[in-house]
Amino acid sequence: MTNTRSQTIDALKGIAILIVMLGHVLSWNQMEDAYLYDAIKAVQMPLFILISGYLCGIGRRVKTWKEYGAVLKKRACAYLVPFFFWIVLQHPLQPFSSIIETLYALDKGLWFLMTLFLLNWMIYTAQLAGAWAGVYEKWIFWAVYLGLAAFVVLETLLGWEFLSPGLTRLYLPFYLTGYAAGNHRERLERIPEWGKRLSFGIALPGFLFLVFFRDLQDVSSLLQLGQQILASFLGCYLAVYLAGLWRKGRAKEFTAWLGGYTLEIYVLHFHFARVLNRGITYDLYTMEGFLFVLASFAVMSLITAGIIAVTKRIPLLNFLLYGKSNGH
Repeated sequence: MTNTRSQTIDALKGIAILIVMLGHVLSWNQMEDAYLYDAIKAVQMPLFILISGYLCGIGRRVKTWKEYGAVLKKRACAYLVPFFFWIVLQHPLQPFSSIIETLYALDKGLWFLMTLFLLNWMIYTAQLAGAWAGVYEKWIFWAVYLGLAAFVVLETLLGWEFLSPGLTRLYLPFYLTGYAAGNHRERLERIPEWGKRLSFGIALPGFLFLVFFRDLQDVSSLLQLGQQILASFLGCYLAVYLAGLWRKGRAKEFTAWLGGYTLEIYVLHFHFARVLNRGITYDLYTMEGFLFVLASFAVMSLITAGIIAVTKRIPLLNFLLYGKSNGH
């Protein structure tokens, strides 16, 4: 990948974490609304998952058991170590029962990390199976992958709760789309500019219509789930398209730099979203509400940055809190 494209992807990750932070300021202070918060929720996590799938798609394919074990070990360190350590850190008196409880309801913990690990495991398992098939590699890959996806759907239909398969099912389309885009990035780059502009011209009003005129919070029916997924795809496309147009400069460099710390920010920031809350619920669309959100975001960011700056210097904490080795 060229430096420009790498910077664009990191900038996208930076944009995504900023959206997540804003969304948590609103939700943790009971300031969710039917417009801005709907737009944030539709885009924030699907965009992260889409980017992760893309990076997997452009990466080296697993072909041997040794490579399979190495890549899963790396992903386990990056995702599962902080997932479990934060449970223990938050529940030191009942660590084992808290871990079991969280495994049956991932949203009680850092669900994103476990869900992302499962999505990676599905892809790498299918890659390994395909590598054994030789000339039938693609067929076996898709047979195994779709089989695993069907099993996840079956889990949700049967009401199984272990590892919250509903979350994996919800985000699987975004990961798979990103993965396919990474695999076929050269074809995507050959799409003419007018085609990209036309797609943008369709996606923007479609996304705005869903945000302003449809309820994206209620997903109790297949129709409502479908419109939420559609809104997420449209919002992600808008973010990707606009990031591609973003020229180099200090703002993009800063956002790309921020994108290198998304996991650190993700596991820390929401703990401080209510620091300024004094029991008053503000209306988002008032001057007081706007200033409260701005101040809360700033204070949360400063505290998060301070903790990251300190803990990243301690190798053991860097590994346990963020799943990263010293120097990363």
